[in-house]
This record gives sequence, structure tokens and C-alpha cells, in this order.
Amino acid sequence: MNRPCVSYDELDERLRGDGHNDYVGMSAIDGLLAAIVAGPVPIAPALWLPNVFGGTLPQTKPGSIEERLVNTVLNRHDEVDHLLAHAPGDYYPIFMHDKRKTIVDAWAIGFALGLGLGGEAWAPILLATPKPIITPIMAVNPQLAKMLFRMSPQEKRKIRATAHIHIRAAVTQLYAATRDARQ
Repeated sequence: MNRPCVSYDELDERLRGDGHNDYVGMSAIDGLLAAIVAGPVPIAPALWLPNVFGGTLPQTKPGSIEERLVNTVLNRHDEVDHLLAHAPGDYYPIFMHDKRKTIVDAWAIGFALGLGLGGEAWAPILLATPKPIITPIMAVNPQLAKMLFRMSPQEKRKIRATAHIHIRAAVTQLYAATRDARQ
């Protein structure tokens, strides 16, 4: 369902503004949504949406900018859900770019936030052997990288260097692997 919304650039600007608040940008929001949609347990918007807006859900009046900001996030959630369920080849994460370089750190932080909301249901995924299907995501996030204890620092660096290429496949594989658990 497409609700009245703003562009991702406007959402990012309104949320991050000067960059000195507790709000997250679009790349981190997209990582959060990937974990929420593809993760092993369903999580209600009332639980994850406040994380986007500095810990509280904004008061929304019909037609207000706050409503359109929330709608933008909900629309992306629905889009990610639809793509992973029906057209996984068309799913692409929203990464930041700077000087022709793809930056996945913020996306991975958002993913880790979503992972944290799923609790212990993530344990079998994170501790899988020989390595978790979300290894490219884990290698980018410093806290999750610590859980890749079977890998050498050199292996982790190599995976991190190409993570932007492999995260898309990791999310689609995660979605497929956890589909039954979410039902």
C-alpha cells in the first residue's frame, strides 16, 4: 500500500538534519527494515518504528509532515517485504555513497538494531556453521564481527571489503531460510 510520503532524501534530511540527534538516516533505516522483514520472528511496527524516530513515535495528523515521514518508512517496509517474497532478484539495499565509494556501515548498524529486536530467535542464524548466511553483514558491523570467531582477521577484512556486493544475496537467503519461522 502506498501511503502519502516524502522522498528518501527528504526523509534523511529531516531525520538527520545536522547529524547531532538520535535519529537515523535512510541507509540505517533500510538495514533495520531488512532485519525486520527477513528475520526469524515477526516484529510489530509499534516495536521497531520508534527506533527510527529517536525512541518515540511522532504524533501524526492526517496530511502532516510527520505522517508522511512515518509513511515513507512504512512504504519501504512494505516494498522490501513484497520484493523478498515475490521478486527477490529485484531487492536492493539502500547504501550510502561517497566519492564513488559504497558505504555499508550505517546499513549494517540498522540491521544489527533490527536483529536485537528479534532476541534469541537469531541465535541459530548467528551461530551457524561453517558460517552464518549473514556473514557479509556481520563482518561490517564491529559488534557482530566479534561473533565470527572462527574466522581470521584477514578473512573478515576480505569479506568486509566486498560486503556491499554480497549483502543483497545474504538478505534474500535469510528471508528464504526464515520464511517458515515467521509464519
